[in-house]
Amino acid sequence: MIPETDIRQSDKWGKYLEFIGWKTHRTSSGIHIYYNTTFLGMVVKIQKPLVIKDEDISEIEDFCKGLKLLFIKIEPFIGQDTSVLENRGYIKSSEPLTPPSTIYIDLTKSEEDLWKSISHSGKYSIRRAQREGTVLRFYQNPPKEKFPDYYDMTKRTATRKRFYIRPIGDTESKVKAFGKECHLVLAYDTKGDLLSGKLYLCHNDMVLYSTGGTSDCGLKTKAGYELLWKSMLYFKGLGYKVFDLEGRDDPRFSSVTKNWGGFSHFKEKFGGTDIEFPYPYIKYFSPFLKFLSLFSKLPL
Repeated sequence: MIPETDIRQSDKWGKYLEFIGWKTHRTSSGIHIYYNTTFLGMVVKIQKPLVIKDEDISEIEDFCKGLKLLFIKIEPFIGQDTSVLENRGYIKSSEPLTPPSTIYIDLTKSEEDLWKSISHSGKYSIRRAQREGTVLRFYQNPPKEKFPDYYDMTKRTATRKRFYIRPIGDTESKVKAFGKECHLVLAYDTKGDLLSGKLYLCHNDMVLYSTGGTSDCGLKTKAGYELLWKSMLYFKGLGYKVFDLEGRDDPRFSSVTKNWGGFSHFKEKFGGTDIEFPYPYIKYFSPFLKFLSLFSKLPL
């Protein structure tokens, strides 16, 4: 079970990137190109197109002609024939821009089968959260007043886990771009204190777990387990088919995913299918970057 198309090839993802400074272009075959101009030149990224062919690469590179292009980076989708990229001078990159591996949950399964797929400890944690009286609130196209507390919680989580989180404007841009296909789920205790939260983005048949966090008091509870379980049922009820848990640790990219072990372990408790995307590929067009790449791997 894989999505019809990845959310990063959707018009709304393109709109979100435009809000944070990128420009977009769609090829004749429907592939979204995202590009941005830096003080050194232009960078181009193409993220998870369903399939990319030789003629697509020709069109993409033709589009970039005449621009001060530094590089084109392509993150292939599942099943891509990477020899197509290699034959055009693209080389493997050790720096993915999106999670190189993830977990897909098949929401077409019955509620009973989804429950069976959860580990013993996962089921225990969900039941404990229910005993604790966890209260969930679902917000479609969430109101702006919900952002500050949610963002503060995710920022604290990022600090604890030692990973980067974009400014609050990024969350606002996602909600603005996706509208009713953006859902915020918040978990509270019986006193009304915020325990956990997750922001989801939807496209066609897929749901993307975009961001999430747990408050200091939430760490003492199992609210996050109940939140994710009820989210699965919520999106199943809305008719979505594939739930992308957005990332897990990947030994191929240990330097990038070294701090992902904790939340990877959490996600693995919900069953699902491990997905490993092909390596990202990059092609340098800047003579200087081409020269440097002959002697060492560049952090790009």
